Amino acid sequence: MTHRFSPTAGITHRRGAPQACYRRWCDGRDPGEAGLLLVDFELSQYWLAPAPALQLTALYCLRGGRLEVAVTDRRLCGEERCAARQFDAWTAQHDLVVAAAGAPLPLLPTAIPKPWGREIWYSGVEERGVCCFGSGGRRTPIPWLQAVLPEQGAGRPGRALILLKILDPLPQPVSGELYFELHEKKREVYVVIHVDETAWPGGVGYIRYGFNAARLAASGSDEVFRRDYLEAVQSYEAVRRELDELPGERVADSALVQRESALRDTMNGFTHLRPLRVGDVVVVPLRLPHALQHGVRTIEFQTPVYERQILSFAQRVVTQDHWDTPAAVEQMLLRPPPEQAFDCLFESAGARVERIVDFPDFEVRRVRIECGGGVLLAPLRDYALAMVVEGTLALAGQVYGAEQAVLLPRAWEGVLSAGKPAQPLTLLLALPR
Repeated sequence: MTHRFSPTAGITHRRGAPQACYRRWCDGRDPGEAGLLLVDFELSQYWLAPAPALQLTALYCLRGGRLEVAVTDRRLCGEERCAARQFDAWTAQHDLVVAAAGAPLPLLPTAIPKPWGREIWYSGVEERGVCCFGSGGRRTPIPWLQAVLPEQGAGRPGRALILLKILDPLPQPVSGELYFELHEKKREVYVVIHVDETAWPGGVGYIRYGFNAARLAASGSDEVFRRDYLEAVQSYEAVRRELDELPGERVADSALVQRESALRDTMNGFTHLRPLRVGDVVVVPLRLPHALQHGVRTIEFQTPVYERQILSFAQRVVTQDHWDTPAAVEQMLLRPPPEQAFDCLFESAGARVERIVDFPDFEVRRVRIECGGGVLLAPLRDYALAMVVEGTLALAGQVYGAEQAVLLPRAWEGVLSAGKPAQPLTLLLALPR
């Protein structure tokens, strides 16, 4: 990439692996010496097929012993005679996120429409959407900054972060119900943050979670249960496809609608509805079919892989042309494992930290801080994702409210405390293994 800048500005221009170029540039420099390094490089867009290369430029600005980093896909042109002032001018001109080494990075939400409502992603990097770091109108895609931050401060370049999202189903029955699906690799944990009282006047919503124990026992054997359940789903799928194939302007006749409803009730009669209240935690075991129900809003942390088998859905499936029921029925878990008690990691008069899930690839902690309290985090071995559930979090001069999220970089240490000392704070903290 061709850039234009003043030859007297003290700017160094290189091409290659950005972090390696930065280390070589720093070797032998006085730590207090100011300067600006530009590094042109190619980023493989691993979230797309066939991973096309993107031309980017990393900007490393040293001043006062402090490192600031940015990255852009724009050609840089400027005439400032001071490297630091040129860095400030370019980041302002192109609305670039400036990441101070070791400082938290706010995560911006990205809404992903779904047939049943929407997902709100905070750390997703997929073909369907790429989330960004940013604030104040500035935004930079997560993998761009991952590629340039020294010491893998925002996670390993080329590897997705733990996926943090909010599931926000419609409040209407049926249309707000998620796919009944299972996963072989993707691990998920939900924390309920809202139950729509127009949908559930008593404040108790549901998740379809595995199977009806009484129906399972009455079948006499697991094999018979699987066979009967598969027959019920396939009967429902046939009528579902009749409805899906109707021309858009044609209204289904009442007999077809009634048959769909009756077959759906029969199919769902095999499953178990687990009640949910605000604050409940749902750990989803591998191969256990599950489907969040309408009007139940949750925060979800999950393994960042797109992988599932759909057993059934009460609407048209738009992401694939088939259900996976026969293969899924063969391997689905019929009985969930016993619920595990949370591990209390820290407790004082003003705070409590408990581990709510302990997966092989990541863990999630729930942090509750009372008025005036705080929790000290030791230096992180890797990054962490923090999501505020209620109250406000004061962090590095910024305040985060409910449903706002931030990445804490590798080696970050400090105190988690409430932004409003008179208001309690609850947040979730996810840490990779």
